[in-house]
Order: sequence, then structure tokens, then C-alpha cells
Amino acid sequence: MAERFFAIIDPGRKRPTNQDQAAAVELRDGRVLLVVADGVGGVPGGEIASAAALKAVQRVLAHHDFADPRAALAHAVLEANRMVRVAALEDERLALMATTLVVVTVDGPDAWVANAGDSRAYRFRAGALERLTEDDSWVAEEVRAGRLTEEAAAQHPRRNVITRAVGSEAHFAVDVFHHPVLPGDTLFLCTDGLYQALPEAVIASVLAFGAPARDTAVRLVELANEAGGPDNIGIALLQA
Repeated sequence: MAERFFAIIDPGRKRPTNQDQAAAVELRDGRVLLVVADGVGGVPGGEIASAAALKAVQRVLAHHDFADPRAALAHAVLEANRMVRVAALEDERLALMATTLVVVTVDGPDAWVANAGDSRAYRFRAGALERLTEDDSWVAEEVRAGRLTEEAAAQHPRRNVITRAVGSEAHFAVDVFHHPVLPGDTLFLCTDGLYQALPEAVIASVLAFGAPARDTAVRLVELANEAGGPDNIGIALLQA
């Protein structure tokens, strides 16, 4: 039987390195963990930050039992933040490194979602793609304030400026949201290298095809690269 969850990273066609990380794993208690992280560009150490964040999240959620899934996710994100900052202290060249992070845990009909930065989580249900996270970015804040349209934001020269990231501050509030999961839903996480290359309508059309998780993820990477592959690509998905 085809696996119902899968994660993939790809460098794209324009970047010399890959700063994205992704994971889709089953935890020991049967929950499924989905993670994507995208090291912040423009400063050294993005690939180190995203790898450290992913490792910290997996360690916390794989080896600790939490009665409260909301608290578990918040703790995992804060531990990722701590580990990125610890790694930065070990090398002054990495002092400004940081990463986006989206973490989702799925326990039967319940999904818990936390994010920092502009990587995203979506829920695909009955042909419709719904965004479950809000971007922590300059353009997203302008859109929410009514000063930019979504279309203008997608082309704005500051569209890659994020306003919150794992590792950039010693402390930050972690917002964790609950979303119900129905049979037939797909939970889909991706970095901006995917959604900036492909319109959401195209992403939805691939998810609607209903191919196995691995094939779906691989096809989306192929399409992003056919569209120019301007950035690294990270995907994690679960078919409920």
C-alpha cells in the first residue's frame, strides 16, 4: 500500500545550495509529524538553521509524551529556536542565521499547526485549497492592512522580507491552531520556492488528481522546476 505521507526537498534550478528541510514521519504514538523549514537567505548559515530546527522538532516530539498537543507543538518550536541560537553562538559568522518553520501534528481527526516565517500549511478538501497559516512577512502585513493586494504582494521587491523567524530572537510567542481533518483531506506544507513558482490553482489541481503522496510531491517539484525553479523547494504532505 502506498504511504499516505511523504516529504521532499529539491534545490530548484537557480540556487547553488539547498537551505530547505522537510520531514513527514509517524511518531511512536501513531501521530504523524509534518515539518518544513527554509533557511533565511542573505546571511550565512541558512542551511544550518533549517537543519537544526528540524532536528530539534523531531527530537522533542519523538521522545517526549505531552498530554496537551498545543503545548507540545509550542515547546517543539521554542526548542528549535533555542537550538538555532545555540548553533549561532558557536560561530560568529552565523550570528544572524534563522529559518522559517511550519510544524503540524496529526492525530486522527485533529491537526495542530504552528508556524514562523513565510512557509505555509494548507488543507485541501473537496477540491478547495485553504491556507491554514498566515505569512510572517512584510508584504503579508501590508495585505492584511489593506495597503497591498495579493497580486501586488506576489510581485513586490520586498516579498521575501520576513518579520518573524526561528533563531532571530531569544523569545517569541508561538501561536498554535487546531484544524479538523476529515477522510479525504490532504494536509500540505511547502516553502516559498513552491508557492511562488506555482499558482495555488495549479497546486490544487495536482492535489485533486489523487495520486499517492510520493507521486504528488514529486509532480509538484517537477512543475515548480518547469516554471523556472527560482528557489529551493520543500514539501511535506499527508493524505487523510
